[in-house]
Amino acid sequence: MIADLFPTDLTPFHTLDAMQVLALVAVYGIIASVRGALGFGAVAPTIVFTTIFLEPHHAVLLALATGVWAQVQLVPFGLKHGDWKLAKPLLLVGFGAIAAGVFVFKKLEPGWLTICLGLAMLSIALMDRYHLMDRIATRVDLRRFSVALGLSGVAGLIAGLAGGGGMYLFSVYLKFACANPTLMRGTSIMVGSIFLIWRFIVAIAFGLISWRLVVESLLLMPVSLFGAWFGIRFFQRADAKRFYSAFQAVLMLGAAALLWKGFARVL
Repeated sequence: MIADLFPTDLTPFHTLDAMQVLALVAVYGIIASVRGALGFGAVAPTIVFTTIFLEPHHAVLLALATGVWAQVQLVPFGLKHGDWKLAKPLLLVGFGAIAAGVFVFKKLEPGWLTICLGLAMLSIALMDRYHLMDRIATRVDLRRFSVALGLSGVAGLIAGLAGGGGMYLFSVYLKFACANPTLMRGTSIMVGSIFLIWRFIVAIAFGLISWRLVVESLLLMPVSLFGAWFGIRFFQRADAKRFYSAFQAVLMLGAAALLWKGFARVL
């Protein structure tokens, strides 16, 4: 038994039975394969589907800790190809917004946090599916400094509170602000990596990251890495547009289920 390998206070997944642990591992592996196939979209669905087995705070923090280890390998590319001049104003506002979001996250009761997660994930999925930000971009100059600061604040709050989805807003802004796809990808990875690590540091400062959580995240790393490799290796020939549409639909159903679960808990 895996529990016998750890001291009592470090025993991973101690609230789950064996079948739930296997299901949790499967979720991380499947979502990682989707990330490998599409190149993005891991944190939000991971949180949505692991709340089936975990309390919402645990699900968000576990996705955060696991994401930090996985993101480290992308940092060199972001630092090399990212635009620091473009990123600085985003970072300045985003740091404060993320800290505020994490503070609210800590204070929310599990039921209300579940509702907030469902609303955030469903809203982001719907905005993405129907290209709402692209439509807004036809009426608003996304290159304006004030718009960039506003997007950074909103994205930081979403990331700090819900754990995922904030980079969607950044990606739309960077698409218009960056001169070429390489610069956009590099800046997106750089900003996303810095914000992810910052969220982890803020969570530690607020006393939200335990050694047990660190052990759990490290145990999930191999399946996450294998899932990403599997997605890259075996889904290269898949119809990406159709695959992503199906993935969006599943994510929206999961987010709707979160809302139902949250309201059932608080009412």
